[in-house]
Amino acid sequence: MGAGRPPDGPKHVERLDGEDEAKRRLRVVIETLSGGRSIEDACAELGVSPSRFHELRNEAMQGALDALAPGASGRPKQSAPDPDPNTLAALERENQELQAELLASMVRTEIALGMPHLFTKKARAEIKKKARDARRWLQGASRGRGSGT
Repeated sequence: MGAGRPPDGPKHVERLDGEDEAKRRLRVVIETLSGGRSIEDACAELGVSPSRFHELRNEAMQGALDALAPGASGRPKQSAPDPDPNTLAALERENQELQAELLASMVRTEIALGMPHLFTKKARAEIKKKARDARRWLQGASRGRGSGT
């Protein structure tokens, strides 16, 4: 064995979280596995028959084996909650209304640009700015950026 501190063996059980009686039983099981205690002595300590002691030992070993089995790395996937149907319907209606409003705004802009003599210079500049913003927004939405809200 290399340098370092000696293994704690059954004493390690005391540092675990759990009830005192469960720790005592685990310590006795470990002592029998390491050869530090006989089965007969362990049965007397725990007040059980040899067949019950073997059951306890098998349960402890199975629990340890299950706990040490490799699992998937990382956090477990969490499923997204199902959206509320009322909320989803309201969002779809709002989306349709906003798309209709945007289309109407673009049509008004095209009409205004086609008939510039109807508007003042300041109004034409404002219309051009809104049209430019709407085109940029549509280009962004078509690239998958969404509405930006």
